[in-house]
Amino acid sequence: MLRAMGTATEPIVRAVAVVYLYVSDMERSLGFYRDMLGIPLVGDADWQEVTLGGTRFALHRAHEGIGELSAGTIHVSLEVADADAAVERVRDAGVAVKETMRDEWGTAVQVVDPDGYEIYLFQPPR
Repeated sequence: MLRAMGTATEPIVRAVAVVYLYVSDMERSLGFYRDMLGIPLVGDADWQEVTLGGTRFALHRAHEGIGELSAGTIHVSLEVADADAAVERVRDAGVAVKETMRDEWGTAVQVVDPDGYEIYLFQPPR
């Protein structure tokens, strides 16, 4: 159970940073999302994205470790101002932190919600 936190606490999530779908065949998925639905995705063989209504939507080529693709492999990243401060705050609340990835695209911290859903707290590059 999560430990209670004050209601006057500053929110750590600023925006939905990116929602992306793992896909097994990028060209086939582009045929659906870009060509048929008209979503103007751009990128490369591994990653295609666009900003729609202020939220990034992307397709990510599936890779080893993802597991079988299903509705359960949708990836949600919630934008935070400071990933390290966010990790400290969620750990203090008893939330499981699984993995932190840092790269030129930013920092993503994998956390587990009370139902076991894995979400990411995302800090864009500074």
